Amino acid sequence: MFHFQISALLTVLLLWMGSSASPSGDLESALSKLDQILKDEKAITLRKEARLDSLRTCMEAATSARERYGYMKQLYTEFARYNLDSALYYAHKKEDLAKKIGDQALINDALNDRADRYIISGMYRYAEAVLDSMVIDSNTSSQALVNYHRSLISLHHGLKLTNKDPLFNARLDEKEHYYRNLIFNAADSTVLYFYTYTHENLIDQGRPAEARRELERYLSIGPTSPDELSILHYCLAKTYKAQGDEDKALTHYAISAWYDLSEGVRSSRSLIKTALMTMEDGQTRRAFSYITRAYDDATQADARVCLEEISGFMPEVIASYEKLSSQRYKDVLLILLLLALLLTASIISLVIVRRYQVKIVRLNRKVNSANRKLSRSVQMMESTLGQYVTMFTSHINSLEEYRSTIRVVAKSKDMEEITRALRSDDYIDAKRETLLTEFDRAFLEVFPNFVEQLNALLKEDQRIGQNLPAGKLSNELRIFALIRLGVVESADISRFLKKSPSTIYNYRVKLRNASIYSNEEFEQRLMAIGKPHE
Repeated sequence: MFHFQISALLTVLLLWMGSSASPSGDLESALSKLDQILKDEKAITLRKEARLDSLRTCMEAATSARERYGYMKQLYTEFARYNLDSALYYAHKKEDLAKKIGDQALINDALNDRADRYIISGMYRYAEAVLDSMVIDSNTSSQALVNYHRSLISLHHGLKLTNKDPLFNARLDEKEHYYRNLIFNAADSTVLYFYTYTHENLIDQGRPAEARRELERYLSIGPTSPDELSILHYCLAKTYKAQGDEDKALTHYAISAWYDLSEGVRSSRSLIKTALMTMEDGQTRRAFSYITRAYDDATQADARVCLEEISGFMPEVIASYEKLSSQRYKDVLLILLLLALLLTASIISLVIVRRYQVKIVRLNRKVNSANRKLSRSVQMMESTLGQYVTMFTSHINSLEEYRSTIRVVAKSKDMEEITRALRSDDYIDAKRETLLTEFDRAFLEVFPNFVEQLNALLKEDQRIGQNLPAGKLSNELRIFALIRLGVVESADISRFLKKSPSTIYNYRVKLRNASIYSNEEFEQRLMAIGKPHE
């Protein structure tokens, strides 16, 4: 009964530790999709690089200057929020080619692109000078006017983000609204930016519901571009935020970030907003995952506007994450105390069992042999319990060391150092090596003849691990040691050994093929190793 109560208490504690207030419905679906795409970064990057290589090949094969310019424009667009240096390179190349062609519209297009990249890098003076050099007259197309005014809006908005003077900010607001109204004069109601800037004006006037209806009207047209969908969901999030609906705002920020990351965007303000809102919502692990990815991407893209926004709350995310780690440390300590109670209960049980053993020995000498085997089992159980207590103690000390290290790094406020420390696998790999050494020793104590008995199932020229040091197993042997313990899924074995599932599968197939028995009989004989003969 005492054992049952302690076990029940431990189960409740573990469930409590694993539980947290989690979002539901559309929000959880959006965040889960975003979590998944963060893991797909390598595949997305490969697809992005493949598109870039294809465009470069087409550009080199172009037979006319205008065709070549078109491919340069596509390359610039691909690089615009992916790699600032490459985007600027193609903006300059476009400008040089446009001047050779002698087309003022193309020259304006190239200058506008260069100004946009300067704005993202916080180089506002250079951006303003480039925009001033553009020739805007009655021949300028409506699309070119929209792009020109959008750049001026971004310029004044960026200046407002970095300026602390309220009077100057008021003048910047006036300028921003002025250029928004010019966009309405240039763009018709079928253009995305007609709706997004209408939305901005309505938000500023305190009419978010009307703003959302305007955006939903454009969505009903059915835009398919990931870039447009990202912008629309970002704007929808702002309308819900203005109305105080935090869940829907976070849902649309997450969807917008998903569209950005699916296209390899490395300056996603949506991802930054999602990180901020998940932190405010108490989802510290997600917030930390999102903000570190946003920081890494913005650093690679040299998106200084994004970096400035991140720096405003990243220390708070780090502090929250450290607090969460501290709480986990306390939880592990509580589990250790419960395990100590379980150990005490087990020792009491063992004392009682031993007393009964003495009585049984006195009553019947025929069971002496069985009693000796039981005694050895009891000693092994005591040893195993002692090893687990030692391992838990070591784990607690390791957590304390890791926590202290992170605190020291965090105090330095060096974002790159913090990110490098948190993403490094060196510490975990070292602990994993210690765990494997302890596993080898403990396993061979329980199954001292495992290597010899396993090799007895194999062909003589394919036997393994015969020259290993005492108390040591190879990775190949560890796989079959884990199978002998009942861990049969390749995915579980791969996580324990930090090997790919395909590597584990190949080892298993290789040893089955080396067996002198059929696959089924080989498995049966493997599982019989260490068991007493009937």
